[in-house]
Amino acid sequence: MNLVGRFFTGFAAALLEAWQELRIHRLRVLLSLIGVTVAVASLTTAVAGSAMAQQLMTEQLERNGRPALISTYAYSQRNEQIPSSSTQVTEAFAKTAERFNVEYASMASRSFGFQVSSQGTSLDADVLVVDPDYAPIHRIFAQHGRWLESEDAQNLAPAVVVDRTVYQGLGLDQGSLPASIQMRSGSQIVSVTVVGATSTRDGGLGGQLWMLPETYGHWFAASAPLTDASYEMWVPIDGSEELAMNFASQMSAELPGYSVESLRSDYLSWGDDQSLKQLALVAGGIAGVILLLGSLSLLNVAMVTMKQRIREVGIRRSFGATTGRVFFSVMMESVVATAVAGGLGVLLSIAVVTNPKVTNLLLGSGIDQMPGFPVGAALAGIGVSIAVGALTGALPALVAARVRIVDAIRV
Repeated sequence: MNLVGRFFTGFAAALLEAWQELRIHRLRVLLSLIGVTVAVASLTTAVAGSAMAQQLMTEQLERNGRPALISTYAYSQRNEQIPSSSTQVTEAFAKTAERFNVEYASMASRSFGFQVSSQGTSLDADVLVVDPDYAPIHRIFAQHGRWLESEDAQNLAPAVVVDRTVYQGLGLDQGSLPASIQMRSGSQIVSVTVVGATSTRDGGLGGQLWMLPETYGHWFAASAPLTDASYEMWVPIDGSEELAMNFASQMSAELPGYSVESLRSDYLSWGDDQSLKQLALVAGGIAGVILLLGSLSLLNVAMVTMKQRIREVGIRRSFGATTGRVFFSVMMESVVATAVAGGLGVLLSIAVVTNPKVTNLLLGSGIDQMPGFPVGAALAGIGVSIAVGALTGALPALVAARVRIVDAIRV
């Protein structure tokens, strides 16, 4: 048998021997591993909760624009922003974006003072005039129905997407979409079609609707003209600042007599990712304290137990067990036990994190896509439990390896 075969045979024998010892000392193992199971469950839950919380924070930050977001503004010689209804600036932006091969680009302009109603219920709402690419740029998903499409500009009835405030306030439900609601601007009342609803919600008391520029221009521009607009692009982070400068220069050439400003405006450009790093550090610190307490408890039980097993180890030495074999077998008892405890702890953590009440709480807070249980958290829990077993088993194994046959006779 070659060296590799002998190694695996010895390793398998050590595992089997460790498992037999664990079965013999069931009560001791159970008492020592309860703390490990709770510690690993807490550690895994902390890591998983941190990952989910980071996704929630990232989604909230990316609602203002995914990195790298380039915002473009056009001003006249009097330093007045060009009205967003101007076809001149819209065409210049579209032409320049095409020249730079920008995949996601959208106009964005807000109009206030609208009122929406359905079945006798009404509430105030703002209209955000955007292109279809606005959704991926701002990480917006239609939880019910669908998002706006370019073809919606040809619909006979204006197509809109509403936020959670309007969706719930007007008593709409998924089975009723597309649904018709009334939209008032001054004395003008227009029947619009709700094609989708998102989970997003503005900080104000009113709701929010999204509408295509062509739709708004046809139905509402006369009664509520748009006064300003920004133009946004979602581009790769690398080279985004240089792209912004070149984009402004090229767009200025398309707009004689006007100045154009392009700048990066996503949360990473302002250093807001520090909050995510701080959250990870806090979760790691909590997990470290939990792990330390669990490992100290396990080490204490293991040391007390080893003093009671001196006769057993001495007898094994009398039958020819080498120092290395004794050391490895005792340490593997701890490793196998903590691996089992770690597996139970991970299962307990998964049951807690994926509990429907926790899921509903996260979805209710505005998260669009509920993440699955992080695989990294489960692997971390198993890996840490094995590492704890090896570390806490090393000292008792060292004590066992130094036991002599004469020590067993004296006991």
